[in-house]
Amino acid sequence: MPTTPNKISYLNGKFLPHEQCLVHIEDRGFQFADGVYEVTLFKGGKLIDANNHLQRLFRSLRELNISHNFNQQQIIEIQQQLIAKNNLKDGICYLNITRGVHKRVPHQPITEPTINAVIDNVKNKAIEKISVITHEDLRWLRCDIKSVGLCYSSMIKQKALDLGFDDAILTRQNIVTEATYANVFMVDKDDNLVTRMCDNLILCGITRNRIINLAQQNNIKVIEKKFDINELKKAKEVFLSSSGAIIKAVTKIDEEIINDGKIGTITKKIFGLYYDFINIS
Repeated sequence: MPTTPNKISYLNGKFLPHEQCLVHIEDRGFQFADGVYEVTLFKGGKLIDANNHLQRLFRSLRELNISHNFNQQQIIEIQQQLIAKNNLKDGICYLNITRGVHKRVPHQPITEPTINAVIDNVKNKAIEKISVITHEDLRWLRCDIKSVGLCYSSMIKQKALDLGFDDAILTRQNIVTEATYANVFMVDKDDNLVTRMCDNLILCGITRNRIINLAQQNNIKVIEKKFDINELKKAKEVFLSSSGAIIKAVTKIDEEIINDGKIGTITKKIFGLYYDFINIS
């Protein structure tokens, strides 16, 4: 795989050339998707919402009962060193922790975890307009854990691309859960910002939570509730949120055009508020 020249990544206590960061054939992440991950945005060399990301990371580790002997500050130092060693100002840091290496057994052995991290340059200075399909959500029932088991999301993302769309919004019994790798927001007829409440069927996004906080601080009413796909298609505005993409405006759902194919006023306002936040963080 082509990599950025001189790219440095992290693996189990060492900062190495990216192509030298190789894991064991019996790593549990490879054998069982037995691990968790986090994606943290950084701007001007500063990690955005780092503590919130790490609180979620450690929660995911607890939920999967993955043993470890590191703390949040140690993880932050790894990320900060990666940013410095790669001389990047704006981008994302991908952190991956698996249960570690062990002879292949179907239970969960106690072993030393594998920790790796990479960073990439990302530029999100404008809102991207996207089209999405709707698709049944057949993932496991612990989507609140940020697990590396992303096969289904990847399959449906590829299906959307094959059909000429950009992404997919998933539903269970016609109720919206989330997109393949992002949370879903809509703006209703009264200009309320609506998103599904956090439960076991979605990942409670860090960017999602920050958007809610910024909206409330700026007199935009936020409603967290279940809603179906028909409500979504009738919404004034729809957008997706994630740490890597920040905000993507959904202007087409299946064959339904949203907001005449334009980026909505509130979507633009939220995007501006978030950029103001990361520029002063």
